[in-house]
Amino acid sequence: MARRLFLPSRALFLILLTLFVPSPNAMAEWSAIAEQKTSYTTDAFQFSSARRLRYSEDPSQPTVVSIDKPEDVIWEPSLDVVRSSATSFGKNELSLKAHGAIYTNNPIFNHGDYLIQDRQWFGADTSLLLRYRYVPNLFLGPNVERRTGARLIQEERLTSHHWRAEFEQRLSDRMTAAVIGRYGLRLYNEAFAERDTQFFSVGPRIACRATNWMTVTLSYLYERGLADGRHEAQFADDVSYYLHMVSLEAMVRVSSRLDLDFAYGHLRKTFTSGLVGDTHVGRFDQTHQGTAEVRYHIAPAAIALLSFQRSQRTSTNALRDFNDSIVSLGVQYRF
Repeated sequence: MARRLFLPSRALFLILLTLFVPSPNAMAEWSAIAEQKTSYTTDAFQFSSARRLRYSEDPSQPTVVSIDKPEDVIWEPSLDVVRSSATSFGKNELSLKAHGAIYTNNPIFNHGDYLIQDRQWFGADTSLLLRYRYVPNLFLGPNVERRTGARLIQEERLTSHHWRAEFEQRLSDRMTAAVIGRYGLRLYNEAFAERDTQFFSVGPRIACRATNWMTVTLSYLYERGLADGRHEAQFADDVSYYLHMVSLEAMVRVSSRLDLDFAYGHLRKTFTSGLVGDTHVGRFDQTHQGTAEVRYHIAPAAIALLSFQRSQRTSTNALRDFNDSIVSLGVQYRF
């Protein structure tokens, strides 16, 4: 894979503008969702990776496991602007979202996450979602580089581009099925350029409204990542992998004001390097993550959030094991 060559994000804008043609006389409606979360984490190195370890996010985001495990408080503002309109096919929603993570004690980890997506309905039961996500210059941590041969400690940074397509079909009044496909590029800073990776993901999702007050969702994801390092034996640093992820989620409506959301995810990432001297040879990482969130509707347009998340990763290399706990308190307002 040639470095720094990727499909320009403006191409997605052109697709969205040309694929779904507004109906004549259609009126667009604008709305926005503003959210502020304040989170406490037991390990600042793992926060961004643990946050994205979900079927709908980026569960395979790399992380650096450090001996130091600094606690921190992170401020997470976000704004999602949505344009709803009618097209010749049906309802359409185009949204732009910006999300920030601001660390109180470790500002080197500060980063942004930017997303544009379009969901087009074809009648009441079928929809297609297209999404592009951009995460620039994310600091993973200090790591040992191999390109110079001097094995220097350098900052490891990552810029990610993800494209996602999701086709969803309502099968009955109680059941909905979806299939997703993802393609992405992870581009590292020059000191770790052999780790530049392209990946492909595919997987199904089934959501069942088990009762009038509970919906259960089961998801599976398979992903294959191919790194430049698999062709550069001199660096002995091939981070290519394949990944399996299974997640189970239950959304419970306790009352008209109170919702509970429980989620469990299990992920196994197996590295495929066969390079002599590479520490990835024969290694796999296995992660269990549980999340519980309480959502209280303060008013029709305002929601208060409280969540707890626990991640536990074990590896064939015990030095790379980690545990991380995150507690978050937030508020969301729609206007």
